[in-house]
Amino acid sequence: MIFILMLATMGALFMAFNNGANDVANAFAAAVGSKAIKLKHALLIAAILNLAGAVLLGGNVSSTLIDRVIYTGTFNDTQGYIVGMISCLIAAGCFVLLSTHTGLPVSSTHSIVGSIMGIALALGGVHSINWKFVAILTISWICTPFITAAFALTIIKLVRAVIFNRGTDQILKRTCHWVPALGCIALTIVAVAIERGTALQKYLAKVKYLKFYFAFLILPAMYYILHIVARQISKLSEETEQGAERIFRRFQAGLSCLVGFAIGSNDVANSITPVLAIYFVMKNNGIPEAFNSAAPVWILAIGGLGMSAGVLMLGHKVIYTMGHKITLLTSSRGFSVDFSIATTVTLSSMLGIPVSSTHAATGAVIGVGLERGLKGLNFVLLAKIFLTWIVTVPMAALLTIIVFGFLNTLVSAIL
Repeated sequence: MIFILMLATMGALFMAFNNGANDVANAFAAAVGSKAIKLKHALLIAAILNLAGAVLLGGNVSSTLIDRVIYTGTFNDTQGYIVGMISCLIAAGCFVLLSTHTGLPVSSTHSIVGSIMGIALALGGVHSINWKFVAILTISWICTPFITAAFALTIIKLVRAVIFNRGTDQILKRTCHWVPALGCIALTIVAVAIERGTALQKYLAKVKYLKFYFAFLILPAMYYILHIVARQISKLSEETEQGAERIFRRFQAGLSCLVGFAIGSNDVANSITPVLAIYFVMKNNGIPEAFNSAAPVWILAIGGLGMSAGVLMLGHKVIYTMGHKITLLTSSRGFSVDFSIATTVTLSSMLGIPVSSTHAATGAVIGVGLERGLKGLNFVLLAKIFLTWIVTVPMAALLTIIVFGFLNTLVSAIL
């Protein structure tokens, strides 16, 4: 049993490594593309915050993927189920690794869901899949890029209307007012998500009047501090659009940190779900009909550490595609991209919805690109990305079935 758990943990680290290598672009591509932060700094910060997001909020989405994509009660072969979950990790990890080396931002959520569906087909047949929930997931995947695109387009148009389109007179003053306000909104959403997260909820619940303190003391103080920071940056800037962009650039670096946290909280589930399923099977001496227990922190940490390693070693490949090739990103546009991703993905993690952060990031970049018109987008590259998204689920499912066939034969021969 210890050997099986160690093997599953190695598979989780492999999947998490590739997950981090590909999905880090969703966190810092806009900041690197707009030159708000250097690539080496982006990789280091993303590694730290992916781990934090995974540990604090990662359990919400993991429990959703374990027992809602497939009907676990239909499986009666414990050994086959465990080997199947390990096959999911290997197959999904290989698919994401291949996509990373080609520089394409694929969805690790698609990969792991496709793998879980593949193993369900191999072990339990068509009726073992919760097709209704898969349909809901598919709708969320389709809607996510449109939602974030519309959100990012709205934010950049708001920024243009209240800051840039009113002339250069007092443009720095307007920027110092609006940028901290938007930053506070994003911080509030992340704070609410942490307050409701599985890892800290029981501790924060002991603090009396926490919401009162946050609304009337912490949040105003937060805005005041950010406003002071913006004013200090404005003293080194000219009363021009370039000066306003400089303020956006500094704040975008901080907002990208929230995106890194949000992606760690949502996408770690793609790495640890199979090993979490194996852990519960071993703990219950069989396959439970429902996985209601919270994810252990050490499993969340394994996923976060694997993602962090992938970020540091291979994260630069997809960052270049997302940050430079789809559309031209200025600091204000990059700020709008990061704001949209952070709020959308964090809210999804809080609700336990496994959205694709890749879809969210791509949609946000498209949204700010549309502010310049259709000519501002690289449609050839977008077509390649969309095609990759379409084939991810069936390809991951097929690859998982192949890997399972090999592993199951090997394990049976050994035992």
